[in-house]
Amino acid sequence: MIKAKDVRFHVPADMKYDWAETAFFSIYLPEPNITAWTYLVARKGIGAIVCDIEVINKIGRNSLEALYFDFQQHLPVPERFEEFTLPNGLSVKTMNEPRDYQVDYVGVDDTEFHWTVTGLMEPFDIHDPTMDPLASHDPNASGFGSAYANHFDMTAHVAGTAKIRGKTYEVDCVTTMDHSWGPRNERGLRPMGWINGNFGKDLAFQTIWSFDPMASGWEQFKLAHGYVLIDGEVRGLTSGRIRAARRGPFPSGYDAVLFDKAGREYCFPGHTVAQHPWRCYSNSLAVFTTMRWSYQGREGFGLAQENWPLDMLTGRGLA
Repeated sequence: MIKAKDVRFHVPADMKYDWAETAFFSIYLPEPNITAWTYLVARKGIGAIVCDIEVINKIGRNSLEALYFDFQQHLPVPERFEEFTLPNGLSVKTMNEPRDYQVDYVGVDDTEFHWTVTGLMEPFDIHDPTMDPLASHDPNASGFGSAYANHFDMTAHVAGTAKIRGKTYEVDCVTTMDHSWGPRNERGLRPMGWINGNFGKDLAFQTIWSFDPMASGWEQFKLAHGYVLIDGEVRGLTSGRIRAARRGPFPSGYDAVLFDKAGREYCFPGHTVAQHPWRCYSNSLAVFTTMRWSYQGREGFGLAQENWPLDMLTGRGLA
């Protein structure tokens, strides 16, 4: 179970240089097809924090195609994770811990974000068997190895504004945020998928998958964790399968079939509407995709992140 204190830094007595605390927030604006996010990787052991702030609005293959880009890897780590301001203009403050957050950013080129993030559920602890039927204390079963030694996902409503290169947009969307802490060495990161869809406050899904890039079709992914949120009820998943239509590492769409602990089936076909090669870790190609999903006549949007670790996969003829 995730507690209020878990929004603070977790600092073990034997903390090593590769200990990391992460947080991810995002928005999606359907009409301009804009996805914006901020990603934090705090490394208390060396006193630095990564802050990645990006905006995309198209299917791209290189960073020059991003609409906005402000990625800084060596900012000073703040004293507190529950309330801080970084030199790049990002401020985060937690409220109603651990569910709600205020995210503000004043960047460059007349760009700024002001988002109130309100959790629509209790944070989904992937290691708590009362929430997650697939919970395990074995890090090899986490989908991301020890990088997910402690991890929660949470479907949230985001309201506010996003001003991007001088144009202001109203933000009113449902997304998924997450938070992790534990050892996260940049060498040996696992291939994995983090994939979600959001149709409204009453319907969303979030999944984590182990991933074998050398396989194909339905064999590439194995469900590690996930839930479906329906009318405020969190339904932990027991099994599922997903298949990517792709050329190389870039998926053009997915077909997802999920089963909850009551045996109910959910089918989510989706296709890519925006994409970006995300270098959130120097040793990885993380393919960042915005998806348009369908479910029983409804349209939803979400994110798919596939980690392709370069130390493991280069030299194997994948591209």
